Amino acid sequence: MAISMKQLLAQSMLKLCKTIPLTSITIKHLLTDTGMSRQTFYNHFKDKQDLIQYIYEEFIIPDFTIQTPTNLNFYQSLQTTLQNIQTYHYFMKQACQIQGQNNLTSYIYQHCESFDMQWHQTLYGKQPMPKTLQFAIKYHANASTNMTLSWILSDMPVSCEELANLIVRMRSLGMDVLLKTNPYQSRHN
Repeated sequence: MAISMKQLLAQSMLKLCKTIPLTSITIKHLLTDTGMSRQTFYNHFKDKQDLIQYIYEEFIIPDFTIQTPTNLNFYQSLQTTLQNIQTYHYFMKQACQIQGQNNLTSYIYQHCESFDMQWHQTLYGKQPMPKTLQFAIKYHANASTNMTLSWILSDMPVSCEELANLIVRMRSLGMDVLLKTNPYQSRHN
C-alpha cells in the first residue's frame, strides 16, 4: 500500500516534533524534510493546524470517526485511543498546549460532542432525542474530553486502562435511565 502525501507530511511532523518544539515547526521544515513543494503541502492541508488535526484523526482516534457503526466497542476503542495518545504523547501534549484559532483542544471538544450526539442518536433510534438526553450527552462528552486532556497535560499519571475505566463509569452515570440501557457498559465487553 502506497503512503499518501498526507501521511508523509504527518510522519514528518511527528518526527520533527521530537527534536523541535511543535510551535516552532514551520511549513518550510516539513518541506525540507519531505522534499515536497509548498504547493503540494497546500494541496493537502489549509495550514499547520489542519495537519495537526489530521494527525489526531488518523493516528490517535481512527475508531471514533463520525461514520463509526453502532457496533462500536466503546471501551475497547477508548483504550486504543488512549494507547495511541500514550504512543504520541510528545506530540499530543505540545499540540494541546497551542492556543489560538483552529487549535487542537477546541477541535477535540467539538469532535467528541459531535461524535457522541450522532452515536447516541443512532442508539436511540429514528425519533429525536429528548432535550434532557441531548444535554446529558453534551455534558458527558465535555467531561470525558476534559479528563483526557488533563491526563495528557499532567503526563498521564494513571494507566490507559484505569483512565478508560474512569471515563466509562463517569459517562454511564444517569445514561442508563435516560436511554433505558447503558450503551457504555453494553459495549464494555
